[in-house]
Amino acid sequence: MTTIDVLQNPNIEILELNGEKKCVAETSEKEIKFDVSKLKDSTFKKMIQYKDSITSAPIEYILLGTITSLSGAIGKNAYFEIADYIRIYLNCYGVIIGKSTISRKTTAIDLTKKELSIISEREYKKYTEENDKENTSPRKYILIPQDSTVESLADILSNSERGYLVHSEFGSLLAQLNRKYAGDSKQFLTSIYDVPITYEITRMSRESKLLTRPCLSILGASTIDWVKEYSKESDLRTGFFARFLFAIRNTNDKPYIPLLELGKLSKHSEYYLDTQEIYEQLVRVVDPIELGIKSDAKKTFNDYDKESYEELSVMYGEEISFKARLLIYCLKFAGIIAITDNRTEITLNDVCDAIHITEYFKRNVEKLLQSEMTVNQYERKEKKVFDILTRRGGEMKHSALLKASKFHIKEFADIIENLVQKEKIDITIMQHPYNKTEVKIYKILNE
Repeated sequence: MTTIDVLQNPNIEILELNGEKKCVAETSEKEIKFDVSKLKDSTFKKMIQYKDSITSAPIEYILLGTITSLSGAIGKNAYFEIADYIRIYLNCYGVIIGKSTISRKTTAIDLTKKELSIISEREYKKYTEENDKENTSPRKYILIPQDSTVESLADILSNSERGYLVHSEFGSLLAQLNRKYAGDSKQFLTSIYDVPITYEITRMSRESKLLTRPCLSILGASTIDWVKEYSKESDLRTGFFARFLFAIRNTNDKPYIPLLELGKLSKHSEYYLDTQEIYEQLVRVVDPIELGIKSDAKKTFNDYDKESYEELSVMYGEEISFKARLLIYCLKFAGIIAITDNRTEITLNDVCDAIHITEYFKRNVEKLLQSEMTVNQYERKEKKVFDILTRRGGEMKHSALLKASKFHIKEFADIIENLVQKEKIDITIMQHPYNKTEVKIYKILNE
């Protein structure tokens, strides 16, 4: 079996698979980095190298943006037939996480969706011209409008073979989807991730909609603070967040490229590649393709499957849900690499590259779950109250803090009592200046 060279570098994570050692994600104490040089030669690798060479956005963002945009272009026109009741499509959900502005999240999003934006604009012009000729056929989308609600998204997916939903603010995306919808956008996205044979959506204003194989890929961006504050315990239990790939960078160590110099890089890069033609080829596919896998590739994937199962068997909590789905993603990555190379059969190199990519995302899962997403529920609630106080200058009235926290009054009282016992906050009783009633003031205690 072909092996990935093992570098003598303490920052290289090593995966032992079937008795052989393979390099996976390069790491440091502060950041989890992806080493593109470990990928085998392929169109996919060339795309990552090229886009990475013309931007100051981290390569990890470019990796995730490229994966999701390619999966969006492929749509439901390629799949693995695992069994007569299991079919795996290549759609992917992803969120890039980093600090605002300096991390270049929006830059990475714009760069990796550029090709699909061009195709989408062209297809829209063609559609409007046909409608001018009284053609009433429904529009088939490639890029999903950012202002979509769940209801409008259901209509779009019922008529489209592919769809890529991109939003630079992940939280705003979820809020937008929920507008005018009686259910929960998170539940909707969780349910259609597996591209079910059918999915029925109940709508408030019109009759229900039955979707056939709804297929969607997503790329969003967020800060780690947003994920901590707005993720719920139910998001972990229901597997909503577990269906996403995360690329996390707290610092950007790439050389800064002056704004006016960016335009010079595209065709002068040593890695220059006509990526537009790649996407054009993918969206021209209209007949579904069942992907095959060569015997040596299948053996390597099965070995990785077994290793992953043994790892999961000793885990507990939400980590199991996240990492179990990464195995499915591993197969998706292999399929995306092959399709991008204009092949319909997965090779050993595809699987090795897919494992390399999967291990990178696995490290991000570990980092994400260690970033307070899985502290116990009570601690999460305490932290929420304390963070609200911090953002409001360290001091708030009882009524204002209760309203901002959105907890029931008894639960709120228990949280406050515990924070007082831990000597994190203090309570001051004041009289209202007009009606003389008592007013509680909560204040953060300086350590």
